[in-house]
Amino acid sequence: MNIYQYTTITAEEQHIIKHTKKTTLYHNCTPWRKKTSNFDVTMGSYDGAETCELVGLFLLSQLKEIDANVGLYRDDGLAACRLTPRQAENTKKRICQVFQNYGLKITIEANKKIVNFLDVTLDLRNDSYKPYKKPNDNVSYIHKCSNHPPVVIKNLPKSIMKRINTNSQNKEIFNHAAPIYTEALKRSGFNQNFKFNKDKEENNKNKEDRKKRSRKIT
Repeated sequence: MNIYQYTTITAEEQHIIKHTKKTTLYHNCTPWRKKTSNFDVTMGSYDGAETCELVGLFLLSQLKEIDANVGLYRDDGLAACRLTPRQAENTKKRICQVFQNYGLKITIEANKKIVNFLDVTLDLRNDSYKPYKKPNDNVSYIHKCSNHPPVVIKNLPKSIMKRINTNSQNKEIFNHAAPIYTEALKRSGFNQNFKFNKDKEENNKNKEDRKKRSRKIT
C-alpha cells in the first residue's frame, strides 16, 4: 500500500507562489538583492509557515527511500532508525546530499540516544520522555487582566497543564517539570495548581472516540 499521496500544482499556481516571493530592498536609493536571485521568504511573512510546510513536504518525498523514519516540523527534523552507527553516518550523508541538491544546507547529529525535539526530551536509553525548554528560556504568559479574548485567558492554564501532562511520561517527571510553569502563571495573575492526570485524559479520549459515529452526509 502506497502511503504517499501527491497533489498537482498547476503552472499558474507555481507562477503565483514564485512571484509573491520576490522581494526588493532599497538602501541609499539603490536596490539590494541576493547574489543569486531576489527570491526569498522574509521572516514574519504572512505565508512563511505555509511555505515552510510546502518545502518540507517536498523534501520528505525526496527522502522516502532513506532507511529511517523522518519527520519535520517547520525547520526542525527528527529521524529514528535501527541501523549500526556506521550505517547511520552513511544515511546522514545521503540526507545531506538530498538537501544540497536543492541548494539547502542542513546540520545533522547522528547516533544520538537522547534528543531535545521542540518541547520534548526523548530518551531511547530508558524509553522515557519529558518536557523540555531551552536553558536560557524565560517562561512567561499573557497576564490575566490583559485584553486578550476571555476564552483564551480562561483556557490558558488548562492548555498548559494538558501539554505538560502529555509531555511527561509519569508523575515523577511531571512533578519535577510543573513548578516552572505554575510560577510563570502566578506571575501572570493566575492561581493554578497542576495535577498529573494523564490516565484520566486518555480515558476521556477513549470515551470520546467511542461516542463518535459515522453519519450519512447528503
